[in-house]
Amino acid sequence: MKLLYVVHRYAPFPGGSEYNVQRMAEECLRQNHDVTVFASEHKGNFNGVKVTDNINIFTQKWDLIIVHGGDVPAQNFVHYNAKKIKEFGSKILYLLIKPSESQVCLHGIKEADFIGGATKEDWNHIKKWNVEHKSYYIPFGLTLKDSLGQKGAFKKTLNIPENKKLFISCGGYWPNKKMIELAKAFTEANLPDAILVTTGYDNRYNLMPEDSKSVLSFILENPKDVKNAIADADCYIMNSTEEGFGLVLLEAMLNKTPWISRNIAGAQLLSEYGTVYSTEKELIDLLKNFKTDFDKVEKAYQYVIQNHLITHTIDDILNIISKA
Repeated sequence: MKLLYVVHRYAPFPGGSEYNVQRMAEECLRQNHDVTVFASEHKGNFNGVKVTDNINIFTQKWDLIIVHGGDVPAQNFVHYNAKKIKEFGSKILYLLIKPSESQVCLHGIKEADFIGGATKEDWNHIKKWNVEHKSYYIPFGLTLKDSLGQKGAFKKTLNIPENKKLFISCGGYWPNKKMIELAKAFTEANLPDAILVTTGYDNRYNLMPEDSKSVLSFILENPKDVKNAIADADCYIMNSTEEGFGLVLLEAMLNKTPWISRNIAGAQLLSEYGTVYSTEKELIDLLKNFKTDFDKVEKAYQYVIQNHLITHTIDDILNIISKA
């Protein structure tokens, strides 16, 4: 297949979209497909994947153009120009990621040949705009070898005693991540035998919590360090108010780390494998009463292995082409 991925920024830049498209593109390359990524911001070809910002790439015929979300320049270019792009013989798959009702994204939904959804929010959006007939379930997926951390490495680096419980939350310090609110709730829970570590690759909004005796925050850019942190944690917390899915929950499950999350996006779908909450009071109560459910942890691991590896994602994307 001749495949073109579209994303606003591509690896090795850090970020959820960057890593997600990287996983998909590299898996397609591993399967011997012809893969190119169009990105507004990039550092050139990476790990064998061709990367460009030349808009003339869309005058070629592609078996499938996979657009990762919207409301950013690269993706919006395709959404806005979809009708003209399809005149060259390409098919377009719009992965919703985070549903948007901006005019350009609604135009993208209308003109795309296929819509990919994964969460309840996605399917509510799909039904609202009457595009069920061209919509498909596309699961988020992980690359096994890149998602497993080394247990013991992170606590050792931070000199955290083995008998002290480690709660972790990762990602950029963006407004939707609610890291400061999480630190406040954790402090209020008053857990003398536990510490919360928040990490992020970007603090441009100055939303990094201040360090205290129970909270430690810092920038962590290396993806391997992030996986080590998740693997070493006694519990992962996702306090976001908005996520495309929340791939960190899948990463926690793959590393056999229990998780607690606000009841949004992927957490709603995965709730039987973790614990969800809706209010800060519920979060505080969960922190105070936290205990590891080892049976649930094992079931969560098996679920990811059977349903959320990157091979599952690519199989479902490529199956769409056969239905064109």
